[in-house]
Amino acid sequence: MERFQDTANLLTVIKTCRRQGRSVIEFFERAIKAMVNSNMQAPSLIP
Repeated sequence: MERFQDTANLLTVIKTCRRQGRSVIEFFERAIKAMVNSNMQAPSLIP
């Protein structure tokens, strides 16, 4: 059941980025970089 929720969360992020006209790849790239580097701010889906 947890994997289903993870998939649903990823699809929500993708759909939100597309609706906002943002690059999905760029969003995930920034999110991963922020996880590795604590000095970077994680991206937000809230406009």
